[in-house]
Amino acid sequence: MNSSQPVDSQPTQPWRERVASYVDDIAEVAETIDLILDETRIRTKGLRPNEVDASTTQLVAAISELEKMVERRESLLRAEDAPPKGLSLSEKLLSSRKIDDARLARRCGEVAEMIAMTHQRATALFICQYHLSEFQREVLQRLTGATAPQTYDRSGQKPKPSSGLFNEAA
Repeated sequence: MNSSQPVDSQPTQPWRERVASYVDDIAEVAETIDLILDETRIRTKGLRPNEVDASTTQLVAAISELEKMVERRESLLRAEDAPPKGLSLSEKLLSSRKIDDARLARRCGEVAEMIAMTHQRATALFICQYHLSEFQREVLQRLTGATAPQTYDRSGQKPKPSSGLFNEAA
């Protein structure tokens, strides 16, 4: 990835080439996140929590790389050699009315859609993992009788029989 490119340095490449490099780099980061999400989903389905934790660490690193790309995009938008019209990279590219710039603008849109899909996948995986963890907690509560009424009533006088599959088996 070329995200280590200094943001404040004078550009050595034309603006369009720097944008193309940025788009390639951000697409690579998005693909990496997609792969990590695939691995995490498989590990979640296989109930391998230690491996899910490792995937989460990888995901955090990839997302921080994606966050660095925001600064790079802002630098490209404010660059002196950038087209003056437009608020986004796509708009600036389209304002030049060049076919190569239009193709790059389309690629920007494709990468934006890929990132949006990745965001949806990550959200769905998080919700799935949350519900799985809640399901496990609920099963354990039922087995131990934690969801049953308290053993003592409010006056503290007589014990009530405890319930739960573990207690009944004992």
